[in-house]
Amino acid sequence: MNKTLFLFVLLCNTLNLNAQDTKQIDQYLTLLEQNNKLMATMTVTNDGNITYEKAMGFADVENKIKNTKGTKFRIGSITKAFTAVMIFQLVDEGKITLNTPLSEYYPEITGAENIKIANLLNHSSGLYNITNDSDFGKWMLEKSTKNEMVSRIKGYKLDFNPGEQTAYSNTNYLLLGYIIEALDKDAYPQILKKRITNKVELNDTYYGGKISSKNNESHSYAIKAANWNKQLETEMSNPGGAGAIVSTSADLAKFINALFNNKLISISSLEAMKKTNNGEVCHGLFYANLNGLDIYASEGGIDGFQSMLVYVPKFKTTISLTANALDYQKTQIMLTVFGAINGQSIQMPIFTKYELTEAQAKIYEGEYACDEVPYKLIFKANGNILMGAPEQSNLKELTPIKQHQFTFDTLGIVLDFYPGVNTVRFKKGDDKPLMFKKVK
Repeated sequence: MNKTLFLFVLLCNTLNLNAQDTKQIDQYLTLLEQNNKLMATMTVTNDGNITYEKAMGFADVENKIKNTKGTKFRIGSITKAFTAVMIFQLVDEGKITLNTPLSEYYPEITGAENIKIANLLNHSSGLYNITNDSDFGKWMLEKSTKNEMVSRIKGYKLDFNPGEQTAYSNTNYLLLGYIIEALDKDAYPQILKKRITNKVELNDTYYGGKISSKNNESHSYAIKAANWNKQLETEMSNPGGAGAIVSTSADLAKFINALFNNKLISISSLEAMKKTNNGEVCHGLFYANLNGLDIYASEGGIDGFQSMLVYVPKFKTTISLTANALDYQKTQIMLTVFGAINGQSIQMPIFTKYELTEAQAKIYEGEYACDEVPYKLIFKANGNILMGAPEQSNLKELTPIKQHQFTFDTLGIVLDFYPGVNTVRFKKGDDKPLMFKKVK
């Protein structure tokens, strides 16, 4: 996240909202849509006013129901920003403090007496990320009670002592959601309405349930064999305060504008929320600073949904993306649009596809290892399609660009195979390239 935010800073240092080129933004987003790279909505605001808005693709591919500006999406971990705001509201009311220990609510969790509310908010608790549980793929689709989730959480030891490190964990915000319920003596969905959505008129934001096209909610999709395939639905009792909210790109922009205009929490609580423990992770948001320019952001992913929300306080500018299908880097999309807002010309991407035969796809099969990382890369042919991923991950369809070169645009990955020496060069974004050798 840090690198992404610094890139936003570089783009926004001379932000000129009068230079918006909505035509080229439209062309860019339409190009992504036409090449099965994106189905989404986007909203850009300045000083709370919408300056650009667009809907792309389908909310329901099978029934040809298009996304509209009012279509609602699961926003995944952007939910955490809402949960953090409600915790700070309780701080403002004197019902809890950032130094309150977790043991006041869940003494049975390992190390709870040393874990403070602040540690939960800024991911320094050391609590194991419960969504990494080996059985997560099974229970994520079934309803879970609060007791069942807490039982899963307490089955793990701490990854590190509270406050010693920072490591993202959904467990932190599941527990914060439960603590909010305990203090308000109500269920999270109702508390969300009372404390946030009704207060600042977020009419399309709520705790999610089973997806309903009749309610203008989108299903999520992933690309397979050049087609969008509907994804399974996480049962929303599982992500809770860590990822269960449904919203629109417009409502997300309105939410963060309200937050930074002190319509939701006190000035002192906003300052505490913005405080970072490692230069990047705040108490419910992410942060970067360069030459005095602050950038705050939140992002999420659940099932096939991807979302990102960025706010630049100096220019009171917000950009919000809610996607139900993505086969491209969302950070690249956000950076490109911010560049256009800043008057920069968009270099339109060129999408080409190199067709493989079944025999050619089989050339790249195998397990590949690299001395610099602890995992292997696995590649398997599925007819004339090459699938790949790190070991113990679900294999993803790779896009052939030219002979021996593949991409996975969702993560900005480029793979160059050298069959003659059984190696593959792995490059992700601006990271250092890695060479993997075939071992099996």
